[in-house]
Amino acid sequence: MSLQANTYRLFSKEILTIWKSQNVSYIKVEELSTIDDITFYELIPDSELLDGGEIDTLYAIDSDDVDDMLVFSKNVRFVVHEIYLDED
Repeated sequence: MSLQANTYRLFSKEILTIWKSQNVSYIKVEELSTIDDITFYELIPDSELLDGGEIDTLYAIDSDDVDDMLVFSKNVRFVVHEIYLDED
């Protein structure tokens, strides 16, 4: 899977601010893929927990875990699909 071919953006403080202004309560984290020793995780705002057989994790929007997703990591990237970035 090539993230360059998809419409993902790295999770940022700006995205977190937008989600908080939209009253997002929690974020689901799903593993997407590993490319060149970097594991990519998709962040999905206010998603249903159980939508498949894979293990998903939910974090409250104001948790320290979400803040930690903003810190650069050599082997992990948190990304957001553009469909979750509407500012309406």
